[in-house]
Amino acid sequence: MQIARRAGVVLGSVSAAVATMAAGLPAQAADAPPWQIAATVHYGPSDYASGYTAVVASGRTDAWAFGGTNPGGTSAPTAERWTGKRWASWALPSGLSGFIVAAAASSASNVWAVGDGYALRWDGTRWTVAKTWSQAGQATSVAVISPSNVWVFGSSSFSGATGLGGWHFTGHTWVRATGLASAIYRASPITRHNIWAITVSPHGGSVVRYDGHSWARVPAADAALAGTQLNDVLAVSPDNVWVSGISPVSGVGGHLVLAHWNGQRWKRFVSPWSVQQPERFATDGAHGVWIPAVTEGDSPATWILHLSSAGVWTRTQITVSWPQTGVGVGDLALIPGTTTLWGSGGMVTTTGGDAAIWEHAVPGIRLAVRDHRAGRDRRVGHSRLMEAGRGGVVRVSLTVGGHEVIRVYLTIRECRAGERAVRAAWLPRDRAHATAPDHATRQGVMT
Repeated sequence: MQIARRAGVVLGSVSAAVATMAAGLPAQAADAPPWQIAATVHYGPSDYASGYTAVVASGRTDAWAFGGTNPGGTSAPTAERWTGKRWASWALPSGLSGFIVAAAASSASNVWAVGDGYALRWDGTRWTVAKTWSQAGQATSVAVISPSNVWVFGSSSFSGATGLGGWHFTGHTWVRATGLASAIYRASPITRHNIWAITVSPHGGSVVRYDGHSWARVPAADAALAGTQLNDVLAVSPDNVWVSGISPVSGVGGHLVLAHWNGQRWKRFVSPWSVQQPERFATDGAHGVWIPAVTEGDSPATWILHLSSAGVWTRTQITVSWPQTGVGVGDLALIPGTTTLWGSGGMVTTTGGDAAIWEHAVPGIRLAVRDHRAGRDRRVGHSRLMEAGRGGVVRVSLTVGGHEVIRVYLTIRECRAGERAVRAAWLPRDRAHATAPDHATRQGVMT
């Protein structure tokens, strides 16, 4: 069974409203764990808008975030790996361009990622190029059932760009799929005989399903998704399938729509807030759903919406601190067997942008900030790494040529909560005796 799926082709909708925190004040109950920044990375020159477009989690100690050094411009694909203790940059095969647009896994030793004309596979030891396509076309989804059963899809009808079509890897050969499979936009497998997918069109799209032999439409879903532009699909089990979209199809004054299949019937849920664009979503591990979206209005904002198992909607605003001026979350992944999640996306800065990873209730997480820029002397680069524990102590290191030259410890001195933002003041502490404060405020960046 596939563990996590593909992110948006783009970085994710970005809200331009300037805020003052790296993690927003929770809009749900006060005792709910907030969404917080786990890592930010900048690749290349300062004007590059680095970003992560996909995140996949195979377990508590293994996850991947993928993207590019400069999505939307001249770019190279990037990968970041969670080792159970920290996020670390990971090398991909050389000679690749563009950025990763989809990722999925059936286990920690069978992770796939697709980009502009190529498919990559991680076998637990290294990344290799599993397939390249010579024809033009954009991939939009990858579905991983096993090392010998992988589907790659690329639909053209949603964005207007040339699509890659449907391709099936059987363990030895790649077979081009025809018919309905060639129009699939995104897919989510349960088993090799039970794969759910969506097509998209100017009229909204349709739900389709593979039974191990052929693809067919699922007309029973039409009523629950009437007037909806489909966007994503997530199949958890035979009696737990979700499809997302925005209604009306035009998107004007649109509301997020979630349709749920419980094995017997479809049920429609509509969010109470207007949204411009929903992104890739994940279950919450408790029969509910988390989904990122950008709200409409004169001051659009990025939120992560939550639909509980009881059908109750809540939302958490995702904000940023200067010099970031906007934020986008494009994909979420549930850590199997938990109620904790990872999120991927990016933050717009005054000059470019930084790739970002968010966490929701991940225990023991430490904030990591890395800056992969070349120095004035191109032979010696400099990087900046910042780590922070939930107790409030921050360690900032400056390295030159791979050697740490400065290390400073900081801790939270004061936090003030306002209606729309929280501002934190920082007090340096002696580096040899830095300890976490006894009590950390719940509204701080790290709690």
